[in-house]
Formats: sequence, C-alpha cells, structure tokens
Amino acid sequence: MTPIPQRLLRLLGASLLALGMLLAFAPAAAAAALGSPTPAPASDEPARVIAGDPIHLDGNDLNRCAIGAVVTTSDGTYGFLTSYMCGNPGDTIIGPDGRVIGTVVWSSRQDGVAFVELHDGWIPTSYVRTSPGQPPTRSIQGSREASIGAAVCRAGSATGWHCGTIQAKNQSIRFDWGTMYGLTRTSVCAEAGDLGGPFISGNQIQGFLIGGTGSCRTGGTTYFVPINPILAKYNLHLFTG
Repeated sequence: MTPIPQRLLRLLGASLLALGMLLAFAPAAAAAALGSPTPAPASDEPARVIAGDPIHLDGNDLNRCAIGAVVTTSDGTYGFLTSYMCGNPGDTIIGPDGRVIGTVVWSSRQDGVAFVELHDGWIPTSYVRTSPGQPPTRSIQGSREASIGAAVCRAGSATGWHCGTIQAKNQSIRFDWGTMYGLTRTSVCAEAGDLGGPFISGNQIQGFLIGGTGSCRTGGTTYFVPINPILAKYNLHLFTG
C-alpha cells in the first residue's frame, strides 16, 4: 500500500484536532471528490488566476487546495491567498493547467493564511470558479462583511460551488500547535481538496476555508478565515472586478 504523504496527514490531523470530531474531511469522501483538476486552458489561451481553481504542492494531487483570493502587495506584486496548510515558504505551487503558478512567499498558521507570489505568464483576475470546467461568470467586487444569517457560498477545487448560511462569528478552534481565533462558522459543506477556497456573499468575498466536518454528500459545517483582517494586517489590496 502506498503510504499517505506526511503533508496530507498533517492537514487531516490539524482538522481533526481543530474540530474535535472523528473525521474532518473523510478520506473516502476526499478520494471520491478529488477527481481530475479543472481542465487546462487551450495552448493559445492565457493562464488566468481564478479563485476556487485547484492548486497542488509540487504537482501531487493529494496535496490539493484551492486559490482563495487574488491580491496585490504594497509594492504591486501580484499573488493570491490560500490556507496556511497548503504550503510553506519556498514551496513551489502548481496551477490547474499543470504549470508552476507561483511560490509561497510567507505563511502564518496563527492567521491561517499563506501568500503565493505569481510567476510570469499568469494573469490575475477577480473571477470565481462556480462551475468546474466552465468559464467563470461571477466576479469579486469587494470584501464587505456579511451578517450572521446571510447567505454565503463556497468555491472549491474538489467539490465545486456549495451554499449555506453564516452561523456564527469570532469562533475559535484548537489545532495541535495552539488555538486559532476569529473564525466564522457556516453551514456550507466542504471536503479535502477544498481548503483555501473562497467564501462569497453576493459579489463580496468573505474569507477562505480553513476546516470543517462532514461531507457534501451528507452535509456539514465549515469555518473560514475572514479576509478583511488579513488584508489590513499584511497591507494587501484585493483584486476586484
């Protein structure tokens, strides 16, 4: 039997501790949901960076996450945010078409975020992938915070587009390294491979997936890292349409 990569074990282990459940994203559900990455663009099409599209650490599909939000730094560098569990500083990240999309510049487990700087040849966009394999039609217009009870949807590279409601804010969950604070809880489902994907309310991005329980076959609970505190703390600018 092929051993499970250590990074996947760490990811699953952190989610288990964080949520105090038997399984955060069940391996069987994850295996069924992983499938194939979003089809690569034709060779004459530009490579666009779209929130919700799959990314892979070193090209390994078991180390699969999703693009969270396209941003620029204070010096004008383009990149995107994703979960801190999706890569460490210096890691090479592979895009949905199998090419290198960028390099992890920094990550913070306390804040739950990693920043990936884009490589040449990738075009930043404000789009969100709501239907895997189909052209994106939804554009992020801002990051205005939605209230408890508001409708919210999530884009992920494993399970696609799913919706629910915001249930609670300022939640904390425990990881093996400590406690993460300030998270938002939702009724939206998720599975392994969706980590880092964006949560959208209307055309306003709310944050990106950090963990959850259940599956998209049976329903579940998810937590996201609110994006506005991250933008402010790291002096980042959201790329909007």
